[in-house]
Amino acid sequence: MPTKKKAATEIKTVFVDTSIIVDVDRGNQDVIDLCKQLTGTNSAFISTVSVSEILTGAYLRKDYKEAVKKAEKVLSQFRWVSLNGEAAKLVAELNAYLISKGQPIEYQDIAIAASFLMECCDVLLTENKNHFERLPNLKGKVLTPKEFCQEN
Repeated sequence: MPTKKKAATEIKTVFVDTSIIVDVDRGNQDVIDLCKQLTGTNSAFISTVSVSEILTGAYLRKDYKEAVKKAEKVLSQFRWVSLNGEAAKLVAELNAYLISKGQPIEYQDIAIAASFLMECCDVLLTENKNHFERLPNLKGKVLTPKEFCQEN
């Protein structure tokens, strides 16, 4: 997979996993501040798969009208990456790789990983490193918010 070259002074592009948006919803102030910083520089991406996961959770709440509004406000601050045919092929390749290794993960995480790779971002920000680090193309690119803040 080709990667984009980054200038030394260029802002890191960060792909945000669903778990990070869940942290925002739960009021984790450190993660909220980090997301504000990333979205303020227009360097934060999110998969439309994560968008659908977050909105599904919002629609399942008793106060769904308010929850959906709040979720849409948070999600609108990110640059959305849609799955296309090329990404779908990569999802299949990554899924087959993990299944052949006896280490399958949820489809949503594979789709998020594929979107991350297609977008050539620098970092995949997640609370679920274990799943994403199973993919060799993601080694060294998967960080928790705490690790990201320590490195930057």
